Amino acid sequence: MDFKTFRKELGLENGRRMTKRDYLLLLLLLAVYSLFAFLNLGSLVSPQTVWNAEPGTTVIVDLGDETDVTEMRFYGSIAEGDLEIYDESAFIDGYFRPGETEPLAVFSQDNGDMYKWKELSITTVTQYLILYVDSGSISMNEIAILDGNTLLPASVYEPKDGAEKMLDEQNKVALDHTYLNDMYFDEIYHARTAYEIAQNDDLYLREGADVAAVEGYSIYEWTHPTLGKLLIALGIRIFGMTPFGWRFMGTLFGVFILAVLYVFAKRIFKRTDYAFITAALFACDGMHFAQTRIATIDTYALFFTLLMFLFMGDYIAEDFEQRPYWKKLVSLGLCGLSFGLGVSSKWTCLYSGAGLAVLYFGDLIYNLVRMIRARVRTEKTARKKLPVNVVAYAPVLFVFAVIAMHIAGKWCDWNTYGQTTANGWKWDANAIGVDTIEKVLLKPWFYGTLLILSGAAIASAVLFRLAFRNRSDVDLSLNNLLMTPVWCCLFFIAIPLALYVCTNYCYYITDHCVTLQSKLEKLWKEQVSMYRYHADLDATHMCQSMWYQWPLMQKSVWFYSGYPTYVDAYGNEVRLLSNISSTGNPAVWYVSAFGAVFAAVEWFRNPACRKDRAFAVVVVGILAGLLPWALVTRCVFLYHYFSTIPFMMLLTVLLFYYVEQKYPRTARLKWAWLIASAIVFLLMLPAISGIPTTYGYAKFIENVLAPFGKVYYVGV
Repeated sequence: MDFKTFRKELGLENGRRMTKRDYLLLLLLLAVYSLFAFLNLGSLVSPQTVWNAEPGTTVIVDLGDETDVTEMRFYGSIAEGDLEIYDESAFIDGYFRPGETEPLAVFSQDNGDMYKWKELSITTVTQYLILYVDSGSISMNEIAILDGNTLLPASVYEPKDGAEKMLDEQNKVALDHTYLNDMYFDEIYHARTAYEIAQNDDLYLREGADVAAVEGYSIYEWTHPTLGKLLIALGIRIFGMTPFGWRFMGTLFGVFILAVLYVFAKRIFKRTDYAFITAALFACDGMHFAQTRIATIDTYALFFTLLMFLFMGDYIAEDFEQRPYWKKLVSLGLCGLSFGLGVSSKWTCLYSGAGLAVLYFGDLIYNLVRMIRARVRTEKTARKKLPVNVVAYAPVLFVFAVIAMHIAGKWCDWNTYGQTTANGWKWDANAIGVDTIEKVLLKPWFYGTLLILSGAAIASAVLFRLAFRNRSDVDLSLNNLLMTPVWCCLFFIAIPLALYVCTNYCYYITDHCVTLQSKLEKLWKEQVSMYRYHADLDATHMCQSMWYQWPLMQKSVWFYSGYPTYVDAYGNEVRLLSNISSTGNPAVWYVSAFGAVFAAVEWFRNPACRKDRAFAVVVVGILAGLLPWALVTRCVFLYHYFSTIPFMMLLTVLLFYYVEQKYPRTARLKWAWLIASAIVFLLMLPAISGIPTTYGYAKFIENVLAPFGKVYYVGV
């Protein structure tokens, strides 16, 4: 096949389904992107064994012979304390007397320095070094003792009761420590918590699943749900507590995001070329690259958000009466499952859930009005009977009835549900919410009753359809439409709640919660604390920005900076800059920002746009991801735009699609956009990947490539 024929077939209207050519192009794209994403992701080698010590612990290290010592390096785990360093002069009359002599240096271990190589300058000539834990506790994976850049052989002289673990992996010492072997940015929260969860799981299993016997780590990062950290922990399980291990799953999901986006675009455009371009554009985005290569949870939130809108788009894409009912329910169920997994990863997915509600109820009202009008126009004698399955609505009525009764029962209790102000009585909805949750929704009987009623409702719905399957005079289409809100209670409330309860199991173990009620109460307290943390957060940051600044990437978020050096041909030491910033690709973001504006104009001008359901899905995705941040008062950052940029890009590609339908000669514009984006991505790679570069080139990236924005390049 020649290139012309291939290019012609590439643009054929080949439907929503993936073809062999789609799979081939997608696999090629994922393979190329994976080479960039996994290359230099992080070291696969890090010290794993841990020495733990309490105050008063003394360890003598033997260097084999008297030698110069100029530096020590520490790779610590999770602890806070002071470790004093002495040489042989600390021995007085043959005894070590830490209080009677000054230490050579003091290493203060801090949680913020965990899983990083930290340096400590020392100047002495000695054969023995004495390590003394002065305060707090010390948890050390490995210690390195150096003379200049030379690693000195060292071993524990005494006591040999586990202290040798801090010197048993000298082959894993990183002499040139960078992001490749250190934690950076918020990895100290999320990767640490993932490690704690994995360790608690091991302890839980060793104790024979006895919750009361488990005394492991507390859960350090509690300001977000747990699923994302469970996925990070899976990477740690596979590759160990190494930088590659704690970053692996996020990078893998970054690859999955491109696959979902390809399928999403294929469903919208029904064309292979547009599906490929959409996924390839996002593969060239700087934020997608940087954000998925760090062990945080935003990647998982975006992945499940795209799945939500993909399945909701499937649900509303076809006429309700033409598509088999069970297929509609499968799409709706998968959408609800994705919503539950998304919310279990990060609360920002609730914003996407609001967008799903807009799409669902908009489609429900549209179909309801259309079907009722069709029935009205039908002759009265020819109208089909409309059966009503009351039993199926029992769970919905039960939930709302119980909540309503508790609210109504306390309606006049002003002290509980309101407060008197200078302007009169003020309604306090939060008090009602807390009271209802504590008195009803935390009781096992509530969920038991709801489970029984839900089972009865599902059985009723199935039997109902079987009973009327062969009745030509029954209007099952309208009945099925009226039944979808019941299914939504299962898909978007019951299943997500069950997922949320199950994925937050780590809190039940650490707090010894055995009964269902104690688990629910613990979970509720954690959610209140989580909400209050974000609602009451009063902090500022050099990288913070407002939501309206994001489309033009006016402030990037700095993740990491380093200053590696090399010796040139003339023997001069040259200092380079290594940087990782979460920022967009200007060629993608700027075009998407202006493209979204033109697409909005096209929506008003072109009736076809207003009738296009795909257009509605993409626009709602943008609004759900962006508008809620206009109401948030705490400091926010550019990466909060991460879940919106794919929809901005999709909307712009949709605009290209409409323009091409009207002006076929513009078909090459989309390819020009992709090529320009790929070139800019390669030019920006040092700013988002940590690749060392010169000061002059860093200045070019910061000041030239992003003229409307700000790429923080530390050192420029």
